[in-house]
Amino acid sequence: MGLTRGNTEIVRVFTNRTLNANALNSINEGFPIGEGFRRLILKIYINLTHGSGATLITEGELGILKGLSIRTSRGWIPYNNVPGRALWYLDAIQQRTLNLKTAFALVTAIYPVQYNLWFSDPFMMRPDDTILDTSMLSRIQMDLNVGGLLDLMTTPGTDTIVLTADLYAERIRGRLPDKIKPKEYREISCPAPVNPANVTELNLERSENQAYKRILMHAANTATSGTPFSGVSADTTIAAMGIDSDAGEMFNKINWGVLNGITKQDRGLETMPTGWAIFEFCNDKSKMSAILGGFYSRLRVFWDNGTLSTSQVSCLTDCMRRIA
Repeated sequence: MGLTRGNTEIVRVFTNRTLNANALNSINEGFPIGEGFRRLILKIYINLTHGSGATLITEGELGILKGLSIRTSRGWIPYNNVPGRALWYLDAIQQRTLNLKTAFALVTAIYPVQYNLWFSDPFMMRPDDTILDTSMLSRIQMDLNVGGLLDLMTTPGTDTIVLTADLYAERIRGRLPDKIKPKEYREISCPAPVNPANVTELNLERSENQAYKRILMHAANTATSGTPFSGVSADTTIAAMGIDSDAGEMFNKINWGVLNGITKQDRGLETMPTGWAIFEFCNDKSKMSAILGGFYSRLRVFWDNGTLSTSQVSCLTDCMRRIA
């Protein structure tokens, strides 16, 4: 009976919490400590009162969450300033279905967006290898960098918004048995985006205790320079893309349409979102296939350009770090 563990359950952290627009909202109370967290479920409500505002920004309902971080008392950062658009599409691709969101419009209404913030990895053969064992922690903090009207529309006029949020935790009931405690934690972060008109590579972090499971890429036109995952998603921005190291090419340059199709087929998606693709190192669903960043002196994504128009390439890295 030494490996017996409790059932999964969903518990409330908070509901109807007001978020300040154009501000960093730090939340460090209410997290139940002591059990294994599989994921957090965050829902943000954008309550718009429409006046004279005009000209929508593409997927502003996602872009208003400019960055989400989760930090712990042990210095782990499972989510490191990840924009809402990247969070939502990573979840959609790994869960094989789109999460809930209501597309923003210039109409008085409430526009909700729901995010799954996974610590476990539902794509893997043993999803809970990276469960967040909160019995090892004394504190969890969530930082929400929230934008405002200018992230939803270019001309706010007399429009106003009120932002609120709900947060729930899916956990395994009771303390995790010692023999199944995680050896790694999941870390999701985003390198700085690049302008493909100026550079056709994006260098990845190389750390001795970091192993890459997958890399999510986004290509867009009409982007806001320096704002990751902004712009109109496009499948024509990049012609071909691969991953290269000093030990050779892990992925030869693959035609973007083929890479996009591989992602669709491997993930079992009915429709592949435009402008997104994944390089998956763990297609066998084993964490043993993850690649160690510190093993290489060079590790990069590189590509050939397609048709550019104020374009940008953004990247999300999904890694494991060894628990010291």
